[in-house]
Amino acid sequence: AQSVGSSTFILTCRRMQNDPGAIRSTDASSTLEVALENTRRGAEAICRGGGLFATTRLAAEIEALRRWAERSGRFCHFEELSRPPDAFGYEHEVWFPKTGSENPRVLKATYDNSFGVMPDGSEATPSGYLDRLRLQNQVFGDDIELEGIIEPSFALIRIITSQQAIQGRPAEIEEIEMFFSQHGFQRFVWRGKSAWFREVDRVICADTHGGNILVTHEGAMAAIDVPVMLAPADFKLAVA
Repeated sequence: AQSVGSSTFILTCRRMQNDPGAIRSTDASSTLEVALENTRRGAEAICRGGGLFATTRLAAEIEALRRWAERSGRFCHFEELSRPPDAFGYEHEVWFPKTGSENPRVLKATYDNSFGVMPDGSEATPSGYLDRLRLQNQVFGDDIELEGIIEPSFALIRIITSQQAIQGRPAEIEEIEMFFSQHGFQRFVWRGKSAWFREVDRVICADTHGGNILVTHEGAMAAIDVPVMLAPADFKLAVA
């Protein structure tokens, strides 16, 4: 997630009405939770039913999310994606907003059927990716919104999200350590890598470098793209 000017996303969506099977919400802030629940529940049904998409959990979740997007009118076309991205990372292509809007937002698209990495180092499934974004909103007060899903070709999807554009510089190591310590986190080593753990809600954060944490012009710090997950049941803290 990066910072700059502003933009209004231009999109068109396919909508299908009368779908009592899908969990619905008119609140944009809850769309991540709705998509997450439908992906988990739908994947379980696909795995029980067998067939082409039941071969792996990843395939089942991709198909479940695709079906939910189709049912709920979340298949969208974004004009921004017709031009080259302004930036890219391991899991996203990024389009910066244009100058002039009162509410500038950054648009992000995952790569085809690729959803990044979880704090434990495992490849994220769609549900893991959506849950990570949900936790980022909850833990860090971010405002990531699920804008829609696109399907470049059969059985391939990309998740499209947006978040507020923030003006700032990459945080230094000392600033990052202070930021997490002040928020109740403790540094530890997990599977050979440094991460942060908070006992009160069992949240784990990783990949906490200056590219994912910014210091605004006013001196505030903002975590904009930090992988977050809840600690598994067998988790044991090993202090760094």
